[in-house]
Formats: sequence, C-alpha cells, structure tokens
Amino acid sequence: MSIMILFLAAAAAAKAHAAPDTSTRNGLIASYTAMVRRIDTDHDDKVSRAEWEVMVDASPMLQAQGLSEANRTYLRTSLMAGFDQNDSDKDGFLTLDELMAKPLFRFACLDANHDAKVSQTEMAANMDRCSGPSGLPG
Repeated sequence: MSIMILFLAAAAAAKAHAAPDTSTRNGLIASYTAMVRRIDTDHDDKVSRAEWEVMVDASPMLQAQGLSEANRTYLRTSLMAGFDQNDSDKDGFLTLDELMAKPLFRFACLDANHDAKVSQTEMAANMDRCSGPSGLPG
C-alpha cells in the first residue's frame, strides 16, 4: 500500500511544481509534505477522511482511460483502505508522521550504504528483503 501512497504523493507534488526526487530521503519527505499541504484543505496539519477521499477521487490512477469499472472500484477501495492502515492512533486523521512511518522505514531498508539515496542497484538488490506484506521489511 505504501507504494500506491507514494504515487499519490508524487502526483500531488507534481501538480504544485516539479516533483521532488524520491530516490533521496529529503526528496521522499518533501513529496509527502507537498501531498499533505495540497490535500489538507482546512490547513490543520492533518488529513481527514473526507480530504483523503477527495485526493483519491482526483487521482490520475483512477482517471486513467481504459480502466474497467471493476478495476477502478478495486483501486479506489484499496486507496481508501490506506487511510485506515496509516491512521496508527485511530483518531480519524492522518498526520505527516503517520504517512511517513512506513515509507521512511522502507527507505532505510533499501538504502544499504546509508547515504540517504536509494540507487537502482540498491533497489534491485534489496527490494525483496524490504517488501514485506505490510510494506515493511519482511
């Protein structure tokens, strides 16, 4: 699920300006920060379920031409489930920290040489090890 959320974050950031380089730790954080700023329409530094739903419905993935209604429904349901999966304190809101927890953990797993950048070599060598069922290392 964190991969889908990364795509949503990149899409949200790209609408505002050039998307950050998510192969770097700082770029990954900037991408998620831009996403939260874009979808947090009431500017309370957290994302409500309603704000999340607006983002999901506007997602380029759901707007893709040729996507069957069944696939669109499945994808939308999966993206909406991401809200509950990331709401670790179950308060009905997502904070930047909650949204970043799994991606940063996974980034650290992939970044084998700890240089705050994930190269294609690191990605290829570590993807299986760093891709457990919950998006966390297995």
